[in-house]
Amino acid sequence: MAEAKDLQKGSWIIYDRQPFQVKRKEVVAYGTHSHSKTKLFLEPLEGGGEKTLTLMHHDKVEEAEIIKKSAQVISKMQNKVQLMDTVSYETLDAQADDELLSSINEGDEVIFIDYNGMIKILEKK
Repeated sequence: MAEAKDLQKGSWIIYDRQPFQVKRKEVVAYGTHSHSKTKLFLEPLEGGGEKTLTLMHHDKVEEAEIIKKSAQVISKMQNKVQLMDTVSYETLDAQADDELLSSINEGDEVIFIDYNGMIKILEKK
C-alpha cells in the first residue's frame, strides 16, 4: 500500500476494484485553515472517461501489479490485434483504443500491459 502523496504520473492503483493509471496529480487547498489534499486524475485500464479522486496526503491506496512488455503485431482485426511477445514468442489477443488501433500496422512493435489476463496495447514504439 502506498500513500496518496507518493503516487506519480504513470502509477497504477486499484480503485473501486478496478485498475486505474494516474494521469495527473495536484495538491489542492480546502477550507479556511489551508488544509490540503491530493487530487488524482485517473484513467481506467478498460477505457472510458477520466475520473478524479481526492484523498488526504497520508491515505493509503492499493498499487496494482501491471506488467509492461514489448510485442510485435502479427495481425490486425476490426476490434482487436494479435501480438507476439518478443521475449517468450507467445501469441496474444490484445485490445487497443480506436485512435491507436488505426495507427498500428502488421509488423509494428508495441508496448502492452497484462493485468489479470486482460491485455491492452498502450503505445506504438
